[in-house]
Amino acid sequence: MQILRSRKTIQNDWSESMENYVTYHLHTEVSLLDSCTNFKLYVDRAKELGQTAICFSEHGNCYNWIEKKMYCKEQGIRYLHGVECYLTEELFHVNKETGEKSKVRDNYHTILIAKNYAGFQELNTLVDLSTQEDHFYYKPRLTFDEFKNISNNIIKISACLASPLNKLRDENLIQYYDYLEVQPHVNSEDQKEYNKWLLQMSIKHNKPLIAGTDTHNLNQYKAECRSILQRAKHIVFTNEDEFDLTYKSYDELVDMFERQGALPKEVYMTAINNTNVMAESVEEFELDTSFKYPKLYEDEEKVFKQRINQMYNDKLKKGIIKKDPRYIAQIREEMRVFKKIGMVGFMLFMSELICWCWDNGIPIGPCRGSVGGSVIAYITDIIDVDPIVWNTVFSRFCNEHRTEIGDIDVDIAPTQRHLVYEHIIDKFGSDKTAYILAIGTISDKGTIDEIGRALNYPLDDVAQIKREYELDPDATKEKYSELFYYFDGLVNTAISQSMHPAGIVVAPLTLPDNYGTFWQDGKRIMMINMEEIHEVSLVKYDLLGLKNVEIIKDTCKLAGIPYPKSHTINWEDQNVWADMITAPAGIFQFEGDYAFKMLKEFVPHKINDMSMVNAALRPSGASYRDRLLAHEVNKNPSEIIDELLKDNLGFLIYQEDTIAFLQNICGLSGGDADNVRRAIGRKQKDRLEAAMPEILEGYCKMSPKPRDVAEQEAKEFLQIIEDSSNYQFGFNHSTGYSMIGYLCAYMRYYYAEEFIAAYLNNANNEDDIRYGTELARVKNITIHPIKFRHSGADYTVDKETHSLYKGCSSVKFLSADMAEQLYAMRDQHFDSFTDILSVFPGNSKQLSILIKLNYFSEFGGSLKLIKIAELYDKYNGKKVLKKEKLELPIEIVEKYAKSSTEKQYRFESEGMTAMLAELCSLVPDEQLPILAQIEAQKEYLGYIDLVDPTKPTKAVILDVNAKYTPKLSLYRLYDGQTVSVKLKKKDYENNPVASGMIIDYRTTKKPAWKKDGENWVQDYSREDIWLTSYTIE
Repeated sequence: MQILRSRKTIQNDWSESMENYVTYHLHTEVSLLDSCTNFKLYVDRAKELGQTAICFSEHGNCYNWIEKKMYCKEQGIRYLHGVECYLTEELFHVNKETGEKSKVRDNYHTILIAKNYAGFQELNTLVDLSTQEDHFYYKPRLTFDEFKNISNNIIKISACLASPLNKLRDENLIQYYDYLEVQPHVNSEDQKEYNKWLLQMSIKHNKPLIAGTDTHNLNQYKAECRSILQRAKHIVFTNEDEFDLTYKSYDELVDMFERQGALPKEVYMTAINNTNVMAESVEEFELDTSFKYPKLYEDEEKVFKQRINQMYNDKLKKGIIKKDPRYIAQIREEMRVFKKIGMVGFMLFMSELICWCWDNGIPIGPCRGSVGGSVIAYITDIIDVDPIVWNTVFSRFCNEHRTEIGDIDVDIAPTQRHLVYEHIIDKFGSDKTAYILAIGTISDKGTIDEIGRALNYPLDDVAQIKREYELDPDATKEKYSELFYYFDGLVNTAISQSMHPAGIVVAPLTLPDNYGTFWQDGKRIMMINMEEIHEVSLVKYDLLGLKNVEIIKDTCKLAGIPYPKSHTINWEDQNVWADMITAPAGIFQFEGDYAFKMLKEFVPHKINDMSMVNAALRPSGASYRDRLLAHEVNKNPSEIIDELLKDNLGFLIYQEDTIAFLQNICGLSGGDADNVRRAIGRKQKDRLEAAMPEILEGYCKMSPKPRDVAEQEAKEFLQIIEDSSNYQFGFNHSTGYSMIGYLCAYMRYYYAEEFIAAYLNNANNEDDIRYGTELARVKNITIHPIKFRHSGADYTVDKETHSLYKGCSSVKFLSADMAEQLYAMRDQHFDSFTDILSVFPGNSKQLSILIKLNYFSEFGGSLKLIKIAELYDKYNGKKVLKKEKLELPIEIVEKYAKSSTEKQYRFESEGMTAMLAELCSLVPDEQLPILAQIEAQKEYLGYIDLVDPTKPTKAVILDVNAKYTPKLSLYRLYDGQTVSVKLKKKDYENNPVASGMIIDYRTTKKPAWKKDGENWVQDYSREDIWLTSYTIE
């Protein structure tokens, strides 16, 4: 009777329902490597099918939930906040015999869906908990006990075959679930049997069934692409072909359950309808997009005003600023704006943060972005650009019409960013601070790699396909149709999550519950990305690692000077400007060949010159670039506009120029001027038209010309502004960045050795090494190989000899700590190499490497030192030598032995030490053969820097290209330069050479050849170097 009564109730439930359902067990591409379907495709399909709600139940995360919720709302679909979490019976298994703890990889599946906002917060907190170090084991996990304690604000659903109900068949767990999930997979016998068991449990425990689909793919094509992705990543699921994981319509879902045949129709129809019942039980919530500035003080305005007043007077007293009424007027105006838009507390903490940085030896770049226009920011040390001196513009940074939350980017030495992050977390607490989510996706070439790997294409074939794709994508797709069949379904698929490198969020409310966070490598990270952070108006502090700040910092440290502040620098030192264009190395934003060529052509003499070139070198500067570089003065519609733009040679270059025109000439307020500028840039003609009467009225008042002429001038210039709006550069930002470039040049000129050492110590690639080495050559600074007493972990400076010594930390198998230990011994006295051996801080392998690299050359040649090290290792500390194994001269042994017997010699420690010293003195002073030295450098340094001025005709062959006329890349031993030489094919065939060989050679120069139509002719403007003779050493 119980069964019949239940079935009657079931029949009544589903027969009256609408013919649709809600997909709640659903995975997008951010269930990483388990789907390649973007959430928007699912939402679009749900809308197409007339579905009313959707839930994304990612594996162990709620990544990008704000984007999902916003898009659902846009499409008229209700968003349900859910997750497919992992459960474990216990975090640790304790061995009863040993007491040792170990984690068990059980990791059962369960669906959680927030029923209301309290449930949303609770669910987010649970996800955060599951990712913490003690919980995570292959997957983020919750314990059974934690699951059992989940409140009624969360809907608990038993999930798929990986549910603990299926794996354990533990009926005690059923009471904690709200729904028991049945699935419609036709070909899975396991699923059929589980569905039948769930029906029994549903009746027995009075728990409703619900129809889950475990959807991973939009359609069959996406399913195939998912299979390819998983095959490429070596991910294998057993019995995968038994499951149809594509998105189903209502009719398709009903049909699957019918064909499965595991459940009576009234049962599965009610289970399908229960998806609607479940969704309707969920309360919606709205996103809070109000500004969320963190709060440090009860009366932030009072504290900030006191701070401004104190720091203003301090700058006056120290002569950093002059007593100029513009400072006070601008401070009052900026404070009015900050109060109106709620930015007082934000600016206050930025000031405290940057001052903390300076106080703790962490220098900051002058400014990044539009904040360079704020006098308050300068007075309170947020920036080091004085707007009164540099004429930067406040309204570009902030005005009373601002609709976005405050944002200030900070440039900092990359090695010190973590210190500032840690300070921020300590200041506000770990629950109100978090790093920002970044999702990694597959690029187009990466997609080709993945598909090629899955299809077992040879690596060379994949590389060739990528080369062809780069040249002609469409033709390549057609040529390799098998591979590219999957391309569109996989390209840009999310495959990894990480921490965004720049920013950290600070909020006035807790983040784990209100927005969702997870833990990775000891860091708490938001579940939402940078764009989502903006959407809900959370404050982020962007600390961007800038290598040039690091270089300047390290230069100052080596030179023993403080990091310079802007008021201490002569920005018009013509010696610095002249030196700047001698070489590109270290000149921020101008190290590239094209950028440096433009800078050199313009010949800058001041910061604004550098800023203009910086703007012009970008693609958007093409319209005026050549005229600017030629110092041609541009003429504008009127003399008053010419006067406004005189510092720019009459060109409209910066966004701030537009603001200055509208504010200084047309009389608009700073806020209105920036709003009009934005309207022009966004092609919002209605906003421009609304402001046009005020603009024309203001211009005509300023102009001495008749109104009709003045109006025409204004309209003509507004058209110029509109035409140029896409390429206008930021003057505030450019000023700060040009100051960094100048500071680099300043350090390079006055502290050349220190700057080059700092530059090379911060080299990221071979180009950096090349630029730094070339700069040393230009400056006549010698760079020596690693050498005892002179080399530390990094490049070191020897001012007396106008030289640098390479560092040891880059040597294979050597650590920075050991390098510094050796450098600390630089002033100690050593009578012989054995004295070094007695205190050497490393092992025998490290010693051998340093000897082969001539690090200890002050004690003799490398072959000599190897033999001494062998003698030391064999005899040091020995008290007995057996006569039958004796390999030493008897007369020397008997000279130092204390006594002897028929079979052995006995020594006191002093005697052995003396004998060892004499033996070492007899070792001839010889070097390892050149080839052995070169091989050691290649193996342990990764490059060759051996120089022997006594061998002017010897070279090492680095590369051979014999495809046409044989070409050799030679490393000349006498000067360490690499040259390209040619040789006749006949000579090469008669005396073949290979990479790694040493040759003794002679050369001559001949005119080069070039193609002239169908013929090859000699080009007397260029020369090739030819080998005339060579012998292999």
